[in-house]
Amino acid sequence: MQIELKNATVIFQSMEPVYALQNVTLSVEKGEWISILGPSGSGKTTLLNVIAGLLPLTSGSIQVDGDDLSEYGQDELQEYRREKIGFIFQDYRLFDQFTVLENTMLPQWPYQPKKLIREKAEAVLERLGMGHRLHALPQELSGGEKQRAAIARAILHDPQILLCDEPTGNLDEGNRRNILQILKGLNDNGMTILFVTHDQEAAAYGSRTLTIRDGKLREGGEIGDLP
Repeated sequence: MQIELKNATVIFQSMEPVYALQNVTLSVEKGEWISILGPSGSGKTTLLNVIAGLLPLTSGSIQVDGDDLSEYGQDELQEYRREKIGFIFQDYRLFDQFTVLENTMLPQWPYQPKKLIREKAEAVLERLGMGHRLHALPQELSGGEKQRAAIARAILHDPQILLCDEPTGNLDEGNRRNILQILKGLNDNGMTILFVTHDQEAAAYGSRTLTIRDGKLREGGEIGDLP
């Protein structure tokens, strides 16, 4: 298994303990597309953050490619994210002061020669139909173009695992379908995808659908099951 969670639990301490994840056990094979349905506050984003190494478990374990993330120091976690993980967000998270090309290059800028990163970024953007928007600023882009720029940034380093947090939630039907087809192409080429969504139709692109509610994960589920 590429990703293996066993009894993964995350508790946020406030006036009373809040269980963001409760004894989650999940195995993901390399090249799978796992769609995760759930209402707001159910633990979907927490699960992605745990897999990305951004959030430690309170108890339980997570292994990626046989390595226990709890044994990683901060430098190792940064290297893990930089080499293995791509992350796409609903709100794009582009920097307004940088062009599409610069936004795509930024995460890898300190770690590779600038000329090499630029060439890779231009090639990825061209592949995603953004070759004509290299020097546009985010405020000059449509929602679909912003998300394609965000995808380019996430896949620039050829990650093994792509984490998608409601990436089509702000898009119209045409752009939504376009983004899903792009993600399907990446998955067809072997990239593992974990796709968080409220959208039953988008979830159907996955090879497997899970439902999370109150931090508890189960197989299957329909949008009608959710509050």
